[in-house]
Amino acid sequence: MATVRRPLVLTFLGVLAVAAAILIVVAATADRSHEVWSLDQGTDRIHVYDDTHTQVAVIDVSPAALRAVAPDFDPEAGRTVPHMVDFDSQGRYAFVAATAGAATIVVDAAQREVVAVLPTGGGSHMAAVTPDDAAVWVAAIGAQQLVEITLDLDADEPTFEIDRRVDVEPLLADTGYDFPSHSPVCHDYDGEGRAWVTLGPGIEQGGLFVFDTDRAEVVHAYDPAEIRANCGIGFTQDDTRVVANWSGVFGADIEDGEGEWYVFDTATFELVHQASSDGVDAHGVRLTPDGSAFWQVNRGSDDGQIIDASSFEVVGQLDAGDTPDILDFSPDGRFAYVTQRGSSPLSGDPHVAVGSQAGLLVVEVATGGHVTLLAPPEVTDGDGEVVNDVHSVGVRATTGDERVVSAAPAQIATQLAFTCHVPA
Repeated sequence: MATVRRPLVLTFLGVLAVAAAILIVVAATADRSHEVWSLDQGTDRIHVYDDTHTQVAVIDVSPAALRAVAPDFDPEAGRTVPHMVDFDSQGRYAFVAATAGAATIVVDAAQREVVAVLPTGGGSHMAAVTPDDAAVWVAAIGAQQLVEITLDLDADEPTFEIDRRVDVEPLLADTGYDFPSHSPVCHDYDGEGRAWVTLGPGIEQGGLFVFDTDRAEVVHAYDPAEIRANCGIGFTQDDTRVVANWSGVFGADIEDGEGEWYVFDTATFELVHQASSDGVDAHGVRLTPDGSAFWQVNRGSDDGQIIDASSFEVVGQLDAGDTPDILDFSPDGRFAYVTQRGSSPLSGDPHVAVGSQAGLLVVEVATGGHVTLLAPPEVTDGDGEVVNDVHSVGVRATTGDERVVSAAPAQIATQLAFTCHVPA
């Protein structure tokens, strides 16, 4: 694909800060090879690209392929829909939450082999590894549960077992707030190992609470009438601040509203900042590798913000492509990888989630220029409609022992949408 460069809109001070940070990070981490995992939930495939942006593997996570590991795996939808991915701290295993499969898929990252398929519940939306690699907590929207997978990754034969299933409704019953939803959507962990959990999936069903993963208790909850977070979570490098966002209100028959984002003190739980996302359907948010800024994208308006991680001032605006959703960075901070949903999104409000071509947009961080689009092979259904839908991305450092593999062409079964960020 031809290289396309578009300008990044930054303040003058923002330009100097970003350029200086990039030089420092590149010098310190120039030898950190990496690869990028791109989840096409429309075809039940994971496409893996190396740091030259060449595809090196395709991992088939369709029900037929997964039955080699889990013979009885037979989701009603005939699909898995791999939605989000996370890795342990050493990048040994990938944990893929599959909404339609009601499962979390565990993949040996270097060998590209599925090693476990765990029934974590309907609408398994996000699987996030704890900072100590001792467990994975899964947010299951349909089951309205937080599900714990305990890990022993240092064993000769690592194990992955479902332990606790925590119902969110009784968990929040004593908070004193009337939450419009008890479905967990996204979460990440602070320096104490507590999970900050957003609720949804509807745009008017947002909420936020802090979950002690050891005791399986709520340690703090926010009034959902004031804090309506329903998607992204990110922490500053020193773990003293956490950012959470809300999509805003939008729809085909109403005037689209702007999203919001909030900043909290992780020690006191105090709200210390609140601002507009300056766009429609605030979604993915990620801290740059050097810890200097958060990048946040708006899926509905195809743009985003660069937020200084110290002052929380917006220092730049992003051209985030076409229906941007989730993003991640190369370890050296040179590139940002932003998913693009394409023309047939399986999740999200079609009013804002429909784009033109599914893929992974590569953005040069220093300039905001669009480098290339890593597009999976186009797959169509029986009616000739394109079904590719690249929703999530994850970056892992490589060891040099990775296998190069390919998968059979995708065979499209029943289409199933598991919605996120839609009118309640």
